[in-house]
Amino acid sequence: MSTSSKHSTPNIVVTGVSSGIGKDICKMLIEKGYRVFGSVRKPKDAQPLMDAFSDMFEPIIFDVCDRAAVQSEAERVSAIVGNDGITGLINNAGLAVFGPIELLDDAAFDHIMQVNVTGTRNVTNAFLPALRLSRDHFGKARIINVSSLSGIFNTPMNGGYCISKHAMESLGEIYRRELLPENIDVVSIRSGPIATEIWRKNIEEKIPFSETNYKNMAIKSHRIMQYAKKSALPPSVIAELVLGILEGRKKRLSYHCGQGRNIARIFASPLMPKRLADRLIVNALNKPPRETS
Repeated sequence: MSTSSKHSTPNIVVTGVSSGIGKDICKMLIEKGYRVFGSVRKPKDAQPLMDAFSDMFEPIIFDVCDRAAVQSEAERVSAIVGNDGITGLINNAGLAVFGPIELLDDAAFDHIMQVNVTGTRNVTNAFLPALRLSRDHFGKARIINVSSLSGIFNTPMNGGYCISKHAMESLGEIYRRELLPENIDVVSIRSGPIATEIWRKNIEEKIPFSETNYKNMAIKSHRIMQYAKKSALPPSVIAELVLGILEGRKKRLSYHCGQGRNIARIFASPLMPKRLADRLIVNALNKPPRETS
């Protein structure tokens, strides 16, 4: 673990820790000796985490969309850590919504943008003062954005999520360039399917939009998600990657992992003609699906 001779316990803030990736990140970091401040939206979600982890875990209560609540908790964390600040911020909170852009519920579209994009900015801005303090004591601070392969690869029926993650990638790159003179690094983790609850509702419900003009794409996309769930990576893979980035063993600006990473990189490559990419993707998704028994 990267430490200073004056300060032996680096502090980390992780958003969205009630389950899945965020919870696994907390577990791994605490096991490695870090003190973790983990965000949950509801006070009732904090108690199971406090029971599961040691006193090296401190819950922070906010919805990332509530700027005032985020700021208030950031100030409380700053009061606890003092001049040590926080050495790492992991922006993990996020959500996904399935459906064609035309028919996606307006409120759902607005909400995914608020959580995945504005929420990331709210949290980053609120904790930057504490990151600067840690930079002064530990030499460097890091922001890690848990993004997605959807942040570089646009797929039909996943538009709301793709748009929000593309924006998150842009947001992270801008922060990295603006904060470079201050020695605060920003790294993106772009994962394929992870075994979490984020897609469960979309997969287990009756196939949405199957009675619309997007019928074939809806059915094919739904089946792809069902298949991807079976081969999804465990959240611990992301937790291990986060640990490596925080400890300086991983030095790249972005990391691709999980199923679909090679396909995503090929289709996102500037060498791939966009018209060809369009045709390949549509041909794969828009053919009438075979009936399953």
